[in-house]
Amino acid sequence: TRGAVATKKGPRSFAAHLDEAMLDRVPREIPTYLTAAAGPSVTSTGRKYCSVCGYASNYNCARCGMKFCSRKCNAVHTETRCLKFTA
Repeated sequence: TRGAVATKKGPRSFAAHLDEAMLDRVPREIPTYLTAAAGPSVTSTGRKYCSVCGYASNYNCARCGMKFCSRKCNAVHTETRCLKFTA
C-alpha cells in the first residue's frame, strides 16, 4: 500500500475498524457511529408483513387474523400455520 506498512492482511473485525477511527478524539458536537441514534417514527403506522414469506401484506386470515400477501401464501398458511383449527 504505497509507503504504508500493513501490519496484518486479511479481513478485520468491526471492533478493529472502530479502534482505527479513534472515535474518542472526535469532538462531542460531531455525531459518530457510537453516538448517533434515531427514535422510532411517530408519523407512520407499523408495517404489516406476510406471516409466510415476509413481504408486505394486504390481507388477513379470516380464522386467526394473521397476515398474508397472496393466494399462494394463504394456501401455505391455511395448510400449515393457521392457529384456529376447525374441529
